[in-house]
Amino acid sequence: PHASLRKMATRPKQVPLHEKLPLMLWPPNLIGYVRVGTQLAAMLDPNPASSFAVWMVTASLVLDYFDGPCARRMNMCSQFGDLLDHYTDHITMLWLVYVTASSGLWGQANLAISTVHNVVAFAYMFVYGHYFKHTAKGNFWTRTIEANNYWNFASILYCANCILFPLIKLSFAGTYQMQPSTVTTPLIDMTDMIGAVVTLSYSFAVWF
Repeated sequence: PHASLRKMATRPKQVPLHEKLPLMLWPPNLIGYVRVGTQLAAMLDPNPASSFAVWMVTASLVLDYFDGPCARRMNMCSQFGDLLDHYTDHITMLWLVYVTASSGLWGQANLAISTVHNVVAFAYMFVYGHYFKHTAKGNFWTRTIEANNYWNFASILYCANCILFPLIKLSFAGTYQMQPSTVTTPLIDMTDMIGAVVTLSYSFAVWF
């Protein structure tokens, strides 16, 4: 028994993976690079409604559900990974609204709101070095949207406006050989308008 204890005592301490690897090669950040690559592939496709582009942007969004949990599980949370994740999110959101915006008043207003929101997000992250939801206390509006890890009605409207409706339009346009900017219904427009109000409110509420 004593020999076994001495052997255990002299066994070299196992170095955690996050100390072995450089920050840039941490697995959660590798997932982030794949997200960037798939999003760029979608953006570079001349037809944003093509099957390839839609699958690439969808893959990027699906991977967004893995990098954060992976980082927490592997003790590899970092400012670099957080900013990589959220800059990619907002570039994706702005691109989706841009390629599906109609030439009408509502389409251009929604594009303007999306541009304001995402530019605010870029500026906020540049100034503070983290994303909105990582603030210490927030305020009524930010807490409302961020409640239950974004699983709430206000957040669903926000995500519908920024991601879900544009994806639906792209998918429908690709299936029926239509222009993404012409694909909509009165119900989608009405819900989208409410979501845009949430998006615009969120853009300003984060500063207070």
